[in-house]
Amino acid sequence: MATKKAAEKAVEEVKAEEVKAEETKAPKADRARKVKVRLFRDSNQYKESLFVAVNGESYMIPRGVEVEVPYYIAEVIENSLKEDQKTAETLRILEENYAGK
Repeated sequence: MATKKAAEKAVEEVKAEEVKAEETKAPKADRARKVKVRLFRDSNQYKESLFVAVNGESYMIPRGVEVEVPYYIAEVIENSLKEDQKTAETLRILEENYAGK
């Protein structure tokens, strides 16, 4: 009896996860939306193309040239830049605290 209830509960959980997954999928038209990005380029650290991959789709985005990419690729780049800024700020604060001791 307990095994049957556990199995039914597991089936319900899987169905709930499937519904949740369907709700989070973007419509095909939205997934096809393109945006323009231009990555910073210099002759030192930022001269190579940027590799970005999302759900098995991968892109090599050249620096210093404006290109169109799917919006979700641009979003990944934007989020990465924000995290880099947060990391740089945290390092700056730690260095200041260490130098002050």
